[in-house]
Amino acid sequence: MARGWLERLAPQPPAGAWVIDPLGTAPLAALEAARAGYRVLVVSNNPVLAFLLEVLALAPPAADFQAALAALASTRRGEERLELHLRALYRTPCAACGEEVTAEAFLWRRGEAAPYARLYRCPACRDEGERPVTPLDIERLELAGKDHLHRARALERVAERDDGHYPAVQEALDSYLPRPLYVLQTLINKSEGAGISSGQRKLLQALLLSACDAASTLWPHPAARSRPRQLAVPPQFRENNLWLALEQAAAVWAGLCAAGPLAFTRWPDPPPPEGGVCLYAGRAKSLNLPEPFSPAAGLAVFPRPNQAFWTLSALWAGWLWGREAALPLHPFLARRRFDWNWHATAMHSPLLALDRLLPPGAPVAGLLSEVAPGFLGAALAAAAGAGMELEGLALRADEETAQVVWRASKVKTPAEGGSRAAFGAEAGQIFAKGVLAALEERGEPAEYLPLYAAGLEALARQGGLPGAALQLPGDLLSRLQSFTALVFADRARLRRFGSSAQEDERGLWWLAAPPAPAAPGLLPLADRIEMELVRLIQKKPGQTRAGLDDALCKAFPGLLTPPSELLDVLLESYGEQSPPGSGRWRLAAQEEPAVRRADLDEARKMLAALGERLGYTVSGEVPLVWTPREFGQVYFFYIVASSIVSKHVLAGLPGPSNQVVMVFPGGRARLLSYKLRGDPRLAQAIKGVHLLKFRHLRAIYERAGLTPALWEGLLDADPPFFEEAEQLHLF
Repeated sequence: MARGWLERLAPQPPAGAWVIDPLGTAPLAALEAARAGYRVLVVSNNPVLAFLLEVLALAPPAADFQAALAALASTRRGEERLELHLRALYRTPCAACGEEVTAEAFLWRRGEAAPYARLYRCPACRDEGERPVTPLDIERLELAGKDHLHRARALERVAERDDGHYPAVQEALDSYLPRPLYVLQTLINKSEGAGISSGQRKLLQALLLSACDAASTLWPHPAARSRPRQLAVPPQFRENNLWLALEQAAAVWAGLCAAGPLAFTRWPDPPPPEGGVCLYAGRAKSLNLPEPFSPAAGLAVFPRPNQAFWTLSALWAGWLWGREAALPLHPFLARRRFDWNWHATAMHSPLLALDRLLPPGAPVAGLLSEVAPGFLGAALAAAAGAGMELEGLALRADEETAQVVWRASKVKTPAEGGSRAAFGAEAGQIFAKGVLAALEERGEPAEYLPLYAAGLEALARQGGLPGAALQLPGDLLSRLQSFTALVFADRARLRRFGSSAQEDERGLWWLAAPPAPAAPGLLPLADRIEMELVRLIQKKPGQTRAGLDDALCKAFPGLLTPPSELLDVLLESYGEQSPPGSGRWRLAAQEEPAVRRADLDEARKMLAALGERLGYTVSGEVPLVWTPREFGQVYFFYIVASSIVSKHVLAGLPGPSNQVVMVFPGGRARLLSYKLRGDPRLAQAIKGVHLLKFRHLRAIYERAGLTPALWEGLLDADPPFFEEAEQLHLF
């Protein structure tokens, strides 16, 4: 993303052009920008993130990590090698054959004095999985000895006893059990010993960072979806084998460094003009650029609030580099509440500094991952408060990713006190109009997040967010949430489908008074994306998925960005890889226009012949109609080659739904199912409609002795969806 942004926002930069990263939270993004030929100035006052950036830029080869780990393993702990001593702490008897094996982890319940189970794989008998602990496992807990000395040393490396943050360090240290704390302190002590070279020490610090992360009690069992964000011990958690964690970390770091080294310097020494990374270890507001320094762009990867990472970073920095290194992170130790108001204020300061450092109108690209409404609101409010002008906002909700582009302010005069503007009475109306306009443009119901983003974008573009100031109001996000909640509560404007929960962020939203479905140009967004994808594959076969994704994102920019899942479903429905497994897509042979036209003609002829055979009068084109000659049920047939059924059903069916039959290729079944899940209007409108696949129509047509009664029995005999039972619940 970083390379793509810079190529579009700052094309053909002069040699040696600078990009400023004021947040310093994503080393890989900065390195990608450097590999695109820029000199990237990264601002970071977190020594952990700064260290990650340095090691990844220097990119040592895999052999160096292995050599450093081997040097550490060969140091002595008493009379034995360190590796053997630490491995012994995790030995456990196999429950099946009794052989001694290495436990991958022990499993604990919060508040208990001993683990209840262990995870292992026995190389002798192949027994593996979760097994209850044994008395021997409990005995071996004592091998590490009492942890008072190690805990005291871990505390003192972060803060002195008379430091006001000392109690917070003690509390944070409760995230570590005695055995992992002993192992960590032993490893750190040995890595600083005389037998380790300075080059090896840096690589071992990288591995030890990974071990520090793996050693805490914050990792739940079974594994949760995302990383821990709070210093809260889960009900069940893993105690990982830290020697195994070191070995695994060596492979992970080697993989991250595989792209090769880049020039790395520290401010004010610049990297070479062909590109590299320069670290400013401090706060952005303290950075001053010499003349004639004129950066080309800004690049900001916004962090989510994460008490666990920022608090533990203080511990890790102190353990690895000493008490002075931890000082910049001491303010995070005592903080308990990382809400969106605080986060907006925290991001405002570096963005204000970035706006000051950039020339007027310079582009700023922002990325938010794991995006949530409050996160997006905090980022946009912080940028508006820094004086930046919003140029574009794109969102891929199914990947929880947002991209934002701003322009640096043309007038660098932020207000001295609080914000010059507060939310006026018109802010709610601006937000509401943005939401309603987004729904009209989509032509289909949407989740809360893209609609919230549309309202925010309208506010930012029309001056509805507080403007440039040296300080943001402390309750800014709370007030924003208050009036946006009123917009979503207005049932005269919006209706809500789906979830029984009352939170606005659940379910799907649609217009309370939508425009007529038959109006031209109002096909649902999913239908328009389907049409464009087919056109792209047909026009230029051989494109990769990434290329097709890029083309679709250009055709449907901003908040219309196609979901990644929809692209995959469309390719499965219409495409094939040519050659197979090549990753290059073309229109599948059965989807060629001439083939599909022949299918449609054949289906029409079969339906006409069937109708005549069963005693109906056949008439019409769209729909084709069976009318009984004496008595019976009328049937209306819509024959389609795509999954675009909305134009036939949303405007109103020609008769009762059980008299309407949609005839379509079987390859559209999953695609149609996807659309029905995402559009409750469509699911309701098509409820009761018969869905008849081409192949089933042929089978019925070829059946001998067909009667009207048998026709009715066979019509739904080949369900179009594998998840038919679940689909009925949606209806």
